[in-house]
Amino acid sequence: MRHLAASFKRSDISDWCIHPGGKKILEAVGKSMDLAGEDFEESYEVLREYGNMSSPTILFVLEKMLNRKDGIKGNVFAAAFGPGLTMETFILSP
Repeated sequence: MRHLAASFKRSDISDWCIHPGGKKILEAVGKSMDLAGEDFEESYEVLREYGNMSSPTILFVLEKMLNRKDGIKGNVFAAAFGPGLTMETFILSP
């Protein structure tokens, strides 16, 4: 069992908010986390519509998730990427 944070397991995560820094980044995250494209389709949508807008891009993804018909189902794992491939992660809980 892989732990994402101190008290969270992967099975505790219902939604994935991944910064769309580029198609290759999304593909690599999907492969490494064993996720399908539909698991973070909002990330792909933002990438198609706006491209990588640097730091604020993840907020556009989160906005799409909040506005979707079924909303956010539970805990959200979010990952944002910056220059030099720095990475920040966080978990949002209801």
